[in-house]
Amino acid sequence: MRLSTLATVVLAILCLCVVAQARQKQFKIKIAKSDVDLVNRTIHFKSNRAIDSVELKVYDEEGDLVSEKLELYEGAAAGSALSINWPKLTAGVDNFRIDLKFTDTNEFWVGTSICRFEGYIDHEEVVFDSGKWDIRPEQAHKLKEVTPEMLAMIERAANCDKLGVALYVAGYTDTVGSVSDNRELSRKRARAIAEYFLDNGLKGQQLAVYVRGFGEEVLAVETGDSVDEERNRRADYIISNSPPEIPGPGSWVRIK
Repeated sequence: MRLSTLATVVLAILCLCVVAQARQKQFKIKIAKSDVDLVNRTIHFKSNRAIDSVELKVYDEEGDLVSEKLELYEGAAAGSALSINWPKLTAGVDNFRIDLKFTDTNEFWVGTSICRFEGYIDHEEVVFDSGKWDIRPEQAHKLKEVTPEMLAMIERAANCDKLGVALYVAGYTDTVGSVSDNRELSRKRARAIAEYFLDNGLKGQQLAVYVRGFGEEVLAVETGDSVDEERNRRADYIISNSPPEIPGPGSWVRIK
């Protein structure tokens, strides 16, 4: 083979490699935050190329493989609305990472990871004056004491930033007063707690913050109407990368 012919062949091979790499880079999977349904253990997605298969692996917080699955799509057309789900995980696996490997019909593949993280912060309840939502100075230490644990949990959740780790503060009341007044009071108390964290231990953290008032409609201890029950005057502090699924009135409102 003459040198010029050999050079032409090499150049052609290099061109094919460049084209193949370009095609691989163009292979894209679209997954929006709303496409991840953690409750029903389903991920919805679209691809800009015909899909052959998706390999799914689920790892617990310690990195141990707890579930895996290979789903075949038989060349589903580009742009098709597709989904993949995973089996219910064993008890105790509350936080996990899902690794996904998408393969097209030309055997190119792309990968992505999705995390699920949710942690409740144990704490001593802040006591408010009746009908008030201002945090009294002598109650502030209860919030200061949980800040280190909250920061540690935020660090644990760092790998889940793709879905947006946030602080959620939920407020509750007992049944003294009207339903509407208690709902509003619990929301204001939740906001007061959240703003305290933002102004103090969480100041400077790149963290979204949400509040919600459940009032007397989600009781820890079932009582009749107008019952002064301390255990129902409470709040939840939750670090999560998706809105906590707590049944009840209203919705999460972002304050930061």
